[in-house]
Amino acid sequence: MEQLDGWLRLVNLKGFLVALSEIVGYRFGELDWGAVETGLEVGPDDDEWFTYPLVGRTTVEIAVSRAEEEGDIDVRVQFPADSPCLGKQIEVAWMIFNRFEISPTFEMID
Repeated sequence: MEQLDGWLRLVNLKGFLVALSEIVGYRFGELDWGAVETGLEVGPDDDEWFTYPLVGRTTVEIAVSRAEEEGDIDVRVQFPADSPCLGKQIEVAWMIFNRFEISPTFEMID
């Protein structure tokens, strides 16, 4: 497995996960987002990570830190090592979602 890690604006997390889902062919919906939101609720161990798989044509596992710092969140994305183009696609999506503020109230298209 390959891994990319860095930070992401917390307000852009939902959009980033939708973009990753499109890349791997997974249909990310409101139930998925609800699971991520629940996983991010800060508990007694703020330095824990919440992981969530996106299973489509290939499997990508995201991990997000439960600790928020100034509106940013740490993110890790693991993906198969035999998919070098997948890593580049994830990097591009990550760059876009860190460079621009994406509205957290967008609607997902079915």
